[in-house]
Amino acid sequence: MGERKFEWGGLGADRGDYVTAAEALAMLEVLVVAQADLDVTTEVRNGAAWARFARGDRWAVVSTPGSRWFSVETDTGHRTQIVDANSSKDQSAQLLAVYVDVAEAYVRGGAVPARGRGFAGSVLSVDVNGRQVLLTQPVGRRVRRLFGR
Repeated sequence: MGERKFEWGGLGADRGDYVTAAEALAMLEVLVVAQADLDVTTEVRNGAAWARFARGDRWAVVSTPGSRWFSVETDTGHRTQIVDANSSKDQSAQLLAVYVDVAEAYVRGGAVPARGRGFAGSVLSVDVNGRQVLLTQPVGRRVRRLFGR
């Protein structure tokens, strides 16, 4: 029996549609050009492509290692994330475009409080091109904030 090497999310570097962090960064740099009115920083940090959108004190970060997962996190700790170990290069580009739109809409003030379910914590609704995207704040973070930690 041959030796098997562990590959994160079942993806190997030899897979043709695997997206690296460097490729994701290149995609992000193309996507952020349209956000000239916002403060935008891009880089690779801790193995993930990263784009930070800001205006004043409000900011949102889009991050991804290229394939596997995509996320947006805000200055308030609200976030959304998708884990998709099978995304192709085209799908990764589409997901990044959506997440850039979410970050941009949040930073421009397009978020309003939404009703959460049960102990879901705080929820914001962001209007992204006529669609509502929910950003959640984990309960633990909300509790820490209440007690000043």
